[in-house]
Amino acid sequence: MHAYQPTSVISSEENIRVTAKAWMVFALTFALMLLDFIDRQIVTSMFPYLKADWQLSDKQLGALISAVSLTVALGTIPVALLADRWGRVRIIVTMALTWSGATMACGAAGNYTTMLVARGAVGLGEAGYAPAGAAILAGIFPRRLHSAIFGAFQGAGAVGTILGVWLGGWLATRWGWKAAFGIVGVPGLVLALCYMWVRDPAQATPARTLTPAYSFWTALKNGLILFKKPIVMWACVGGALQLFTVLSLYSWLPSFIHRSYGVSPEKAGAQAAIVILLGALGTVAWGYAVDRFGQGNSGRRLRVVAIGSLLSGGFLMAAFGLLPVGQSQWLCLMLGGFCMTCSIGAVPAVVMENAEPGLRATSLALVAMAQNLFGQSLGPFTTGALSDTLGLERALSIAAAFAFLAAATFAWAGVAHLRSRQAI
Repeated sequence: MHAYQPTSVISSEENIRVTAKAWMVFALTFALMLLDFIDRQIVTSMFPYLKADWQLSDKQLGALISAVSLTVALGTIPVALLADRWGRVRIIVTMALTWSGATMACGAAGNYTTMLVARGAVGLGEAGYAPAGAAILAGIFPRRLHSAIFGAFQGAGAVGTILGVWLGGWLATRWGWKAAFGIVGVPGLVLALCYMWVRDPAQATPARTLTPAYSFWTALKNGLILFKKPIVMWACVGGALQLFTVLSLYSWLPSFIHRSYGVSPEKAGAQAAIVILLGALGTVAWGYAVDRFGQGNSGRRLRVVAIGSLLSGGFLMAAFGLLPVGQSQWLCLMLGGFCMTCSIGAVPAVVMENAEPGLRATSLALVAMAQNLFGQSLGPFTTGALSDTLGLERALSIAAAFAFLAAATFAWAGVAHLRSRQAI
């Protein structure tokens, strides 16, 4: 899941005239973001078919999700820096061609190893797309519209995740999983070629000479200075723990529903999409609650998030560890899905509050890298490995318990923040 909020490369013009061409660029950028997440998540509803065809373990299936998050984490900052040097339109076209081609290659894969490599290439193509796309939009829309435009752009990721989980089962049921990968890969290739028509707004400004401050190692060094602040460090740890739960559920819920409720992969994907939709709504609701009750204080903000994490862990543990298959279990799954996204908007906001203006973009990129690396990439793989030994239901119970660890970490972050301020 991306939590990117662009704070750099913002147009200095306050009254840019919004043209039909600008809206066309937005539509293309939004559509590519949508396809980005469809291609990332579509494999989850195909797990039953892959497991049957290739006799794969759950650990191997989980690695197909984790591989994408891993390459996204490792590639985000280098690709974003390359976009500034080489041109954002060029990098967007290249990335879209890469992830779409890699998605189609998954359908052509003849064995598991080939597919795992192709899935890694999907993540490599997606790395850095959010900041590059946001930078394009920042240059063609006036500042008064930036919040709405960036919010809609972020929303494409949530919608794409929901569609990916649903489409995986729906397409695979009708035409097989190999054809499904090919079907979702083609639109990205077409839109990538259309994006070549877009003009990078940075080209309309005087040429800029990039200083050494834009190097990867300098950016990393500046970011690590920020991470010395206790509240930033513990907020990021808590965010990674919470995302461990989120990505485990997103990745394995279709398989859990298929195995436990005895429904087809198509129907399992559709039901899982409902829980993911509630998670998207929860992101907005919990973001409002954090702003409303946090009252601009970083420690209070994270205490609100801790409540959300605690609730999500309780509901999900009850669903997977206590309740039998049925309506009560399904209700807990929906409530847990709504609460578990409580940290997605709050963690970047807390980091932003505690970062110097010149470090905000770097800090957000590092937050995204850390959460992808230690939360999103580890969750699906670890849960799959536990499923091979303990069964999927128990594995998901353990994954849900990470939300309790996240709640404790968020609560401790507020205490550590207060102590650090008193020590000054």
